[in-house]
Amino acid sequence: MRIKTNIVKLLAVLAILGSLVAIAAVPASAVASIGLNPTSGPVGQGVTITAIDFIPNAILTVKIDGIALATNPATVTTGKTGDADEGDATFGITIPTTTAGIHQIEVSDGTTPKTANFTVTPKVAITSPALKQGPVGTTVSVAGTGFSGAGVTADVTIGGVALVQNVTIDNTGSFTASGVVPTLTSGNKAVSATDGDGNAATTSLQTWNTFKVTPTLTLTPNSGLSGAKVTVSGSGWSAGAVSLTFAGSGNPWRDPSGVPYTVTADGNGLISAPNIVVPVSATAGTKSVTGTDIGANTGSATFTVIARPLTLTPASGPRGTKVLVTGSSMTPSTASPANSMVDAGDLVFGIIGWNTTAITVDSAGVISPSTLAVPTAANLGVNPVKATDNGADLNGATTTDNLTAEGVFTVTKPTISVSPTSGPKGSSVTLTGAGWLPGTTTGSTVSITFNGVIVVTTIPDATGNIMAAINVPATAVIGAGANAIGAADGNSNSATNAAFTVPGAALTVTPTEGPVATSVTVTGSGFAAYTAITVKIGTYAFQAQPLSDIYGAFTYTFTVPGVAPGSQSISATDATSTASAFFVVKVAPATTQSQTASIASQLVRVWGYSGGTWYMYDPADAAGSNLATLTSGNGYWINVNADCTLVYGGFHKALSAGWNLIGWP
Repeated sequence: MRIKTNIVKLLAVLAILGSLVAIAAVPASAVASIGLNPTSGPVGQGVTITAIDFIPNAILTVKIDGIALATNPATVTTGKTGDADEGDATFGITIPTTTAGIHQIEVSDGTTPKTANFTVTPKVAITSPALKQGPVGTTVSVAGTGFSGAGVTADVTIGGVALVQNVTIDNTGSFTASGVVPTLTSGNKAVSATDGDGNAATTSLQTWNTFKVTPTLTLTPNSGLSGAKVTVSGSGWSAGAVSLTFAGSGNPWRDPSGVPYTVTADGNGLISAPNIVVPVSATAGTKSVTGTDIGANTGSATFTVIARPLTLTPASGPRGTKVLVTGSSMTPSTASPANSMVDAGDLVFGIIGWNTTAITVDSAGVISPSTLAVPTAANLGVNPVKATDNGADLNGATTTDNLTAEGVFTVTKPTISVSPTSGPKGSSVTLTGAGWLPGTTTGSTVSITFNGVIVVTTIPDATGNIMAAINVPATAVIGAGANAIGAADGNSNSATNAAFTVPGAALTVTPTEGPVATSVTVTGSGFAAYTAITVKIGTYAFQAQPLSDIYGAFTYTFTVPGVAPGSQSISATDATSTASAFFVVKVAPATTQSQTASIASQLVRVWGYSGGTWYMYDPADAAGSNLATLTSGNGYWINVNADCTLVYGGFHKALSAGWNLIGWP
């Protein structure tokens, strides 16, 4: 019995121990929990999850509505056994694209997961334009998330006014849509979306995501004359007054009576104001027009001011050109207040008052045709020409609007050219030119100058062409490009040709070759005027000296003396300059004259006999002489009038006055 009782007791103890072990074996996840921060938000919301009392050193996984989610960090591990955060972990998730409402988030360490609810709220965002601003009429694209799933639609508004309606929502609660900004006042406008289940979102909760409506300004027409009337319209303004400026001056755009223009934007931000007068003082060109409302919002446009036509015929020419001037679209003349006209000095050429008397304007606003001469002080090139009238006000106000017509005239520079562009003093030069005033115009006579000194005058033809011939004056400067040939008329028109070159001293000889006794003519130029010139052949200087003329030119003729055959230099020298040329002395056949040249002043006659015939040479009887040459080996009778010595080459023969019989070597 005792044994049985002990067995019962042992079994009881074992049962108790088993219960304790079973209790100890219950997993820690039975008391684990999770917390979410925040517990609601839109798609894309970041959520921090705090996991407590999970299995130590376990890897946690996360799901939303049973679908796995990525975590941050990518692997989440609970704290190790014995650490302060044993079984705990903190990590993040991002709410994925899903529908509005409550969604279950579960965290698991491999045992029974723990759950918590997260409420997805709708969100709407502007996706374009990038700057999230623009005028009425701008296309705006929006995207929505976190709305009800498929089967319902959404309506989108901007600033409380419909942007796009009946937008289809997909199964994930998302949609995209585009619409045109409706008529709204200026400023930041919230975009809102509401679906068929009453889920709603607005960007007003995210101020960075509002759309800013900017003003527009339109001018109709956007071009015209100064003084023209335009209609100013626009949208996207703050309700109330909108002030205008013209040409970006910062000063108010004023009406003809001087009062600043102010147009009014209605409650929808729209403006429309007809009969706004473009300032009559506006010059031609594209001008900026700016509007500023009571909220300091600005909008701008441009207006191209077209110049009133001022016609100039011709439109170009030299100073003094006769020009026919007329214009239109000026203030018409009326009986009251006074006839319109362009007062003296109010027709301006460049900066020069052109008209000395008033020019009338007729009842159609046409300037009376007038002929004027281009001012002699006008600048070369394009010159603005303006005519301003003194007409009555265009709008019946008490102030006067002075209208201006504009044109341009190009003042041209006449031309000249010379041919040739170089030559000696005294040489002839032909000058031609174009673009001068016709010869019938006052002051059209053209004076030709050489180094500033008038050398000739000429009258242009009917087309303004000139032609004249001049001689290079004695005062010309020797040297490359040292002289200027110019032309000028009586209307301040002038032209200067390229530099003219007068070469230095030069020499020519004619002929350039021949035997001793040849007659040679030397011509020189470029020497000093009225100066004795020394002429040489080789080292032999001729005693006679030619005299240069006013231009430094001379001519001199000499007989080639008995200089050595070959090339010989012929030079001419004045006090400062020397020029040279060459003469080739050729060997001539021997003649009785050349053979007896050494006794030419004493020789009377020579007789010779050959082949049964007597031959005679008489220097005083060239026609009767037939002894052409003295032949070696023959004998000759030579009659001289005084004792002398015959020299020829290496032969010397003393002769006595009278007849001498000699043998020619």
